[in-house]
Amino acid sequence: MSDAALPATKPVRWNIVVLQLVFVYLLALRLWFGLAVTPMGDEAYYWMWGQHLSWSYFDHPPLDGWLQGLMAAIFGWSNLSVRLLSWLTLAGTLGIFWLWSARLSPDDRSGWFWHTAVFYLCIPVIFVMSSFAFHDHLLLFLVVAATYVFHGFTGDWEDGRRTWRKLYLAAALLGLAVLTKYNGVFLGLAFAIWVLVRPKRRSLFATPHLYLAALLAILIQAPVFYWNATHGWVSFRFHLGDRTGSGLGQPNLSQVIDYLATMAVLMSPVLFLSLFRLPWLKPKSPDESRAIGLSSSIYLTSTLAWAVIAAYVYVYFHWNVVAYAGLAPIAYRLLGPRVGWLHVAFGLIVVTVGLVSYTLTPTSLFGYRDLGAAASYGWPTLATEVQAAQQANPGTFLAATRYTYAAQLGFELHDADVAAFNQTPSQNDFWWDKAAHKGQDAIIVADQAAQSTIDEARPHFASLQKLSDVPARDAFGNTVWTFEIWLGRGYDGN
Repeated sequence: MSDAALPATKPVRWNIVVLQLVFVYLLALRLWFGLAVTPMGDEAYYWMWGQHLSWSYFDHPPLDGWLQGLMAAIFGWSNLSVRLLSWLTLAGTLGIFWLWSARLSPDDRSGWFWHTAVFYLCIPVIFVMSSFAFHDHLLLFLVVAATYVFHGFTGDWEDGRRTWRKLYLAAALLGLAVLTKYNGVFLGLAFAIWVLVRPKRRSLFATPHLYLAALLAILIQAPVFYWNATHGWVSFRFHLGDRTGSGLGQPNLSQVIDYLATMAVLMSPVLFLSLFRLPWLKPKSPDESRAIGLSSSIYLTSTLAWAVIAAYVYVYFHWNVVAYAGLAPIAYRLLGPRVGWLHVAFGLIVVTVGLVSYTLTPTSLFGYRDLGAAASYGWPTLATEVQAAQQANPGTFLAATRYTYAAQLGFELHDADVAAFNQTPSQNDFWWDKAAHKGQDAIIVADQAAQSTIDEARPHFASLQKLSDVPARDAFGNTVWTFEIWLGRGYDGN
């Protein structure tokens, strides 16, 4: 057989191979974290939501809590089951990316997919919030899915195809996003702005289907409205009033600057600076043009909304995840294959250091010790000591001076009825029966880092006695945290 008769072989694309290796490394980091680290405070707290099913919850809407309840019912209590849902939502997000790739890059589907998947996971805040069992991993998936479907619908509309299935599906996904976390509302606002900015899409406002789809998204929030109506609208009062104290007051520009600076770092400075290329991007197809416009609308709407809020309330780094997820379809175009490697390098360094902080020893960066990571160590040891204290003092109930500690302790001991004595309101205030424990003694967990001192519990007991200190040690045997175990006598039922 002559050489000419042999089938042509495609050359190996080494950039894709490297991206695949980076992808495997990132998944390995997630797995290492998932198996090695006991549930963080809020992870355990939301897990407890699943053990106290409700129409909604004090802090957030109910969808993630419902799903965590399902995980517990099927897989039991373990580190893996707590974070299994985050693996499922990541798989769903990657599946949407694969669908996006056929639409935005039919000539190089594999290249678009691998660049997008790795660029997405190398956004430090995305990697963190898609790995932890917080609400955000579910929100990220729903934002990506809703954006994909709505992008397809607007494309059909502009091309003269009047089909409504995609519109109602996008509305349902949007509704589920808001049922996961309230900041999903900024996705809906971005969709509305996206429709308004172009006359061809603006005609949508003349059809009843747009309003029916919006109504569908609102109706999906019925559990939230029902629960709040029967609980004094506490969720809305908390988010819209209590967090600002006595009033809005004067805007704080330094908080806005801090929010923007933190955002720039945690989405990666490379990606942040690449945003300035947006006005000069030349779309290669109508679908790509729509993707650039829709992604820009999502990013700007969410980012600017949080910038305004930051003037009055401290905004945490992950509250703007809607914006970062919205960038996913155009991340490859923004960064390009060359600059993209700088983004990847930055992301790999940050997430690797972060995982070391949570699995080996808490790190200190810029003069600040990672207290969040430090507080994740030592829980199995603490749980053993608490059990011993409870056996030595029969008839006591379990408590902590921080709602996250109550959840973490409860998770370790498979006890969904641990009390939380702290001034910060939480869902514990709604599921723990104070009257049923009046007059009882308690084993109480506090710490020595001024995050949750025993003074939080002192007014509720006739007397307090310190039983022991329990050091939390890192992988090298160094003490990184010290818990306190106290005995409280005569709970007052308040």
